[in-house]
Amino acid sequence: MTCCFTGHRNLPPAGSPEYADLLLALEHAVSDVRKEGCSRFIVGGAKGFDLLAGEWILALKKVDPDVSLAVYIPHRGQEHSYSSEDMLRYRKLQNGADETLVLSDSYHPGCMRERNARMVADAQFCIAYVRRSNSGSGQTLKMAEAKGLTVLRI
Repeated sequence: MTCCFTGHRNLPPAGSPEYADLLLALEHAVSDVRKEGCSRFIVGGAKGFDLLAGEWILALKKVDPDVSLAVYIPHRGQEHSYSSEDMLRYRKLQNGADETLVLSDSYHPGCMRERNARMVADAQFCIAYVRRSNSGSGQTLKMAEAKGLTVLRI
């Protein structure tokens, strides 16, 4: 079984109580879907929650060899606007992933939505960090609910 992640690019500041709460909620949600038999996880490679969730799965892979990570990239060059720190995190994510799927050779309007729809189509679970419904993450959450995925909101 497969779980996709969706969440915002802006996270609470590292070290804040809100960030600690987010990490704990992420840990519990991943543990819950693992108990349901989920072993494959998909992230979209975006800044913020995607990178955080992907790093969490990479750490889990070190102690649980049944876990795999897929990175679905909306277009080549997605990372070109990333800070040097996020670029390093993105590269580690790609290097540690079991599979990488690039959906388009170049950016085009709608490519992010296509990536999100593909993640939902390939999953049975969705872990969502969504605070604003009028966002790409909010749209992905709606797709997951409409498809009948088991959604864990954190």
